[in-house]
Amino acid sequence: MEDVRELVTYISQAERGYTKLLNRAFLKAGYDLSREQYELLRVLWVEDHVNQQTISRRLQKDKYNVTKLLNTLTKRGFVQRKMCQEDKRNNFVVLTNKGIQVQQALNEIEEQIHADLTFFITSEEMKSGVWVLRKMTDMMTKSSYPFIMK
Repeated sequence: MEDVRELVTYISQAERGYTKLLNRAFLKAGYDLSREQYELLRVLWVEDHVNQQTISRRLQKDKYNVTKLLNTLTKRGFVQRKMCQEDKRNNFVVLTNKGIQVQQALNEIEEQIHADLTFFITSEEMKSGVWVLRKMTDMMTKSSYPFIMK
């Protein structure tokens, strides 16, 4: 059991460290964006013109946190909200020209960080790590897992 505790500790530290690296790299390149804001933009780069509920589901974040992210991205000119003509209660989130234009630069920054982080890690080591984490994640997210209270 101590191995699992140690693994979870390293996962948590790695996640926080990765977030700091990415945030600093964006800022250094002149983009005042957080990792979470970048992840939201990535959702829209895959499929633009989606509602907030879709974004919440894809990011696995609650509506409140997505609203905060969207408010910041809207103020900074990366996205805008458009009202659905058929249902006025439904808003769509749409990339602006600025949101579209930053895609390549931000992706290149992320790819460089990935290259730097994995320089001394073999492909097999990476696959093994992903396999373990996917297996644990699948176990935790299955509704049939007996120890997780819903």
